[in-house]
Amino acid sequence: MKNLKKITAFALSLAVLCLGFGLLVRTPKTTTAYAADTGYETIDPDAPEVLFTSEITSESLLRIYKALGFDAEGEVAVKMSTGEPPNSNYLRPELIKDLIQEVDGTIVECNTAYGGRRSSTAMHRQVIEDHGFLDVAKAVDIMDENGDITIPVPTPATGARSTITTNRVGAHLTNYDSLISLAHFKGHAMAGYGGAIKNMSIGIGSVAGKCLIHTGGRSSTSPWGGNQNAFLESMGDATSSVVNQFDGKVVYINVMNRLSIDCDCDGNPSEPDMHDIGILASYDPVALDQACLDLISQADGNTRFLNRVNGQNGFHTLEHAQEIGLGSRSYRIRDIDAEPVAVTMSYDNGRLTVSGLDGEAALIRVSYSDGALAGVDISSVTNGTRNMEVNGGDKLFLWNSLMSMQPLCPSVTVPDGGPKTLVVYYSATNTTEGVAEKIAAYTGADIFEITPSEPYTDDDLDWTDNNSRVVAEHNDPDGRHVELETTDVPDWASYDTVYIGAPIWWGEFSWVIDDFVKNNDFAGKTVIPFCTSMSSGLGDSGRHVAEMASSGNWLDGKRFGTRASEKEIQEWVDSLGLN
Repeated sequence: MKNLKKITAFALSLAVLCLGFGLLVRTPKTTTAYAADTGYETIDPDAPEVLFTSEITSESLLRIYKALGFDAEGEVAVKMSTGEPPNSNYLRPELIKDLIQEVDGTIVECNTAYGGRRSSTAMHRQVIEDHGFLDVAKAVDIMDENGDITIPVPTPATGARSTITTNRVGAHLTNYDSLISLAHFKGHAMAGYGGAIKNMSIGIGSVAGKCLIHTGGRSSTSPWGGNQNAFLESMGDATSSVVNQFDGKVVYINVMNRLSIDCDCDGNPSEPDMHDIGILASYDPVALDQACLDLISQADGNTRFLNRVNGQNGFHTLEHAQEIGLGSRSYRIRDIDAEPVAVTMSYDNGRLTVSGLDGEAALIRVSYSDGALAGVDISSVTNGTRNMEVNGGDKLFLWNSLMSMQPLCPSVTVPDGGPKTLVVYYSATNTTEGVAEKIAAYTGADIFEITPSEPYTDDDLDWTDNNSRVVAEHNDPDGRHVELETTDVPDWASYDTVYIGAPIWWGEFSWVIDDFVKNNDFAGKTVIPFCTSMSSGLGDSGRHVAEMASSGNWLDGKRFGTRASEKEIQEWVDSLGLN
């Protein structure tokens, strides 16, 4: 609850300052569904982001998934409900098809504990076929077909208490490397509502696991007779055990259509009272479910749904999930359909430069002291360059407006006048460039691009053509020398930390960077290599580049996939402990 108090204080500070300035800025494209702040949506830049689109189509589902930047590695499990016959509101195959096929995913499910047409593997397989899932996925795996396994519930780092300490899940869960939770958001007769947390707990539990969750750990043979709050808490505990099993390689999507008060385990659910709302996605299951409930609270016709949630004390699921550190109830929401604006912001030597605005925008300066929030300043800005007094470590944000909280460009961290950081990169297809720019934006670093005097064309980079430039260079190590436009970095000696990145070619850093590494003195600098590839890992390539440099303190590097997210990159940078 400490985090929530901090976020509330942050929001209040911004609100007071906003009124004081009388800030007037243009508003972006929004939807009536989430225009109002219901108390958990925040403008704290550290709050998890929830993506939103009001369009509910196969195309928009794939688009919001891609907007997350999730790297679905290895065998991908897509957890969703196959739906109880005959008339439940499960997500239809035509809606999920593009996403499932994009990630080459396997739909995963477990048998039910309450009876019905999906309580045995044979009947469940028939339902899967009848509902058309075999037509859109390479496979549908009933994970507890061959029994279950017990996995631990991690001890909460927050010091809170878990209601259950172990979870029983389908034995096939260990066959997968990453997980996409694809939930139909709706009401539920026992939990109050069903979203990401229920999908990850009850949905992945074996029959015994479902019973343990429903009874708060009292029984593995019957789901009946447990304490209601213990049931709700156990769903959060069970979700944390699955996230732990996948080492965090999980992402969450909730589809808000056919908003009945009844779950997809009900074969004859009540007709919805509300219109469809949209699709939401996040890396944080608590923030995602909270955002969905906030949207419900603002929708017309929500009385029966909210009565169902409140009648089962459904919000307690989120209270406990936040307490054990599963996620945050506070969140920032971003409409991925908002009109894009080509806006840039930079800060250098006391001068702020903004370009690409259509009118005014809100500039927010956030100051910190000893890692804690120290102050917030708000002003209205237009295009141009202006003097601006800031302190090292301050963060600058440019938003459409305070009410919309739509970022117009990446935030800028003001250098503190102490150690300086540089990001150096070579990018053949813009993938490495994207990672380099995200590192630079997050660390407040300068950036330097390694550019060949003779740029590589698409034909040059065709590694499947034995006559291509890149294949010829690979086959002749002595002839690999790539002339660069320059290897000289202005004020090179002033940099204490250097990130250096390139694509992986044949298991090694691209040789395009060789001259840069050989021609610069890395003595006294901390050097962190990073690479991008579709599948190849970093391997020993970082060590080989360090040996080529022969100076500097070279740390272990990191390989990023083709869709590296801002969150993944920032977590990696934080893990280095350099700041």
